[in-house]
This record gives sequence, structure tokens and C-alpha cells, in this order.
Amino acid sequence: MRAALEELARRAAPQKLIGLVTEDWGRRYGRAARLGKNPTRPRTRIKDTGEDANLLLRYVRIRMPELWDGPQIQALRQIFLQNYWIDSRDRVQWRVPGEAGLPPSSIAIVSPYDLTARYARRAGTRWRGYLAHVTETCDEGTVRIITDVTTTRATVNDSRSLPEIHTRLKQRGLLPSEHLVDGGYTSVELRDRAARDHQVDLVGPVKAKATRRSRKGNVFTRDAFTIDWDHQKVTCPQGNTSPTWLTSPSLAPYVQVNFSKRDCRDCPIKTQCTRSAARLLTFLPHDLHELQTAARAEQQTREWKMRYAKRAGIESTISEFVQGHGMRQCRYRSQDKAHVQHVLTAIAVNIERINVQLTSAPERHPRPPTALQGFLDWQYIPRQRSWRATG
Repeated sequence: MRAALEELARRAAPQKLIGLVTEDWGRRYGRAARLGKNPTRPRTRIKDTGEDANLLLRYVRIRMPELWDGPQIQALRQIFLQNYWIDSRDRVQWRVPGEAGLPPSSIAIVSPYDLTARYARRAGTRWRGYLAHVTETCDEGTVRIITDVTTTRATVNDSRSLPEIHTRLKQRGLLPSEHLVDGGYTSVELRDRAARDHQVDLVGPVKAKATRRSRKGNVFTRDAFTIDWDHQKVTCPQGNTSPTWLTSPSLAPYVQVNFSKRDCRDCPIKTQCTRSAARLLTFLPHDLHELQTAARAEQQTREWKMRYAKRAGIESTISEFVQGHGMRQCRYRSQDKAHVQHVLTAIAVNIERINVQLTSAPERHPRPPTALQGFLDWQYIPRQRSWRATG
């Protein structure tokens, strides 16, 4: 609302705003609003803002059609449609989550000034904007150099960015033979794709299959079932075989098998297997399944853990970007311009690191004594050499 009113105040004649902008609007939108986690009267604020936005959009559409295409007016229109709806009695209603269809984070507009910025949440971190993926070298005895920075929307999964990173590194002749990545970039499919397309050994933790076993302690995991790849059959611990083997495109690259409801109903240990009418299993095709099994076994070894420990160095790099260069404070609008900022920041980090290696540390000289300290020394009167010393 404030951004739209600022645009109208710049573009429209002042007389056209008389009667529209009231004292209430002056109090609500006359200055930037900074609401805390628990703002006062939230329902009243939501109701008033929705009615004000609806009134402003109708007013501009009818009285000032020449300004209807303004970027802030159009941003207000989209944000209004995403957060409010008009009922049969022409009343503005807030879209309550789970009832009236609030848009997902991937399309929800969070800024009237940058319509491509998105809201995201990772663990305890929440932000509005974009996501930066940083790649650096980690060879022993050499300067760690940033080789790539990729900027994506905040809602894009990390794994979707990895193929693009590898392609760009290959184009610049910087593709590594081994790539240590976070768990968010790791999957069996990506490991296989990186090895096939770029001959890159992708090193990262492959997550274990999440089942009720971790909570109940008495549920058969997928490893308890025997898979016959040649005949496309799966045998359960009780000796029953699955009648179906589904490999439809909607499940790719996974295979899904269902056991018979009759077999599961009469099974004496059904409670240790499933709470549904019949057990369902989903697993990767043969070659990827073996790769997944081998990867999970390998990452339990001491050698793999020592090899993967190098990846911890990227955390200090992220801290250097954030604390030293303010990378999380975007200075521009739009994803393309934010990417320029990220690239320039990476260049600055590289220059600093190389400069430290090329320039020897300056010789440090002790601070000369003050007049009083000089007098004490001249009189051989003992004094403390450091403020940290205790009397």
C-alpha cells in the first residue's frame, strides 16, 4: 500500500488524491511499517489493509486508468489477489492458511519492489530474497579460491542447482575430479549423473531411509525384504511375494511394489510391518539401488569421514562472505543484479586471500611508553606491563 501510494504521489496530480488519502491512511502508510513477531491488533491490521487496498485499486482503475499499469499498482494488485478474496457480499476476506488457498512460497510475492524475491526457511534461518551457492577449491597447501557462485530463487532445492554448477565449471575448465557437497546436494541420482556426465566423484552423505523403526523400534525396514531383480518380485520376511511391480513415469526413477491385502491381513506379524491394509515398498532401480547401498555403507567408515571433513571449510567461507562482506544484505533488486553482487563478492574474497599469501605480515613494533610510564621506568618503579595483569 505504501509503495503504491508513493507511486501515485509521484505520477498523479495532487488534486486527484484529495479525498482518497485520509488521515487514517496517513497514519498507516505515511512511514515504513516495521512489525515485530507479535504486532498489536493483527486481525484489525489485516482487515483494514485489505479494505484499503481494494478501495485504492478500484479508485485507480476508475478514476486514474492512465496510471493502472504502474509497477507498484500492479504489484499491489497481485499481492492483494494472493492474500485476499471477495465474497458474495462484496466483502474483503483474508485468505486463511489451509482454507482459502494461500499461494505456496514458490510464487508468493513478498516485496512490491522485487517481484521475483521469495520467502524461504532453512532450519532456523528465515529470509526473503535469493539463495547463493558457493564452490571453492580445497587442495592441500594451496590458497582456497572461489570457483563458482550460483544465484537461485530462495525456494529452489539445492539439488536442482548442482547440474548447472557442474556445467558452468566444465565450460570454464574448472571441473574437479572430486566434489565435496552438503547433504542437501546429495542423492543417488545426482551421484550417478555427475559420474556419467562429468566424471565427477560426488562426495556427500546419502540419507538413510526414514521409517517408523526410529520411533517404534519394531518395524521391518526395507532391508528386511528380498528383491528378485530378474523376476521383478519382492519377498517379505514371512515368505509372501509381491504381485505388482510398478515403474510408471510418475514414479521415475523409483520402483513401487504392493503386497496383497489378503496376505497382509492374515500375517501374524502385520503390526511389526505396516499400519496400512497392505505393505508398500518404494526403491530405486537395480543399478541405483546398489549405488545407494554402497554409499550408505561407505559413509560409515573412518576413511570416508576423514575425506569428507574437508567440506567443513566452506562454512568459514560462508561466514567470511556474510560477516566480512555483508552478502546477506542484497544491494540490488532482481535475481540477475543480486547475482552480480555475489560474483563481485567472490572476486573480493579471492583477492584478499591471494594478497595474504603474496604479502608478508608487517613487522610489529611495541607501543612506546607514555610520559608517566617513562618516568616510572626511569625511577625503577615497578609497573604492570599489560592491562590484563592482576594486582
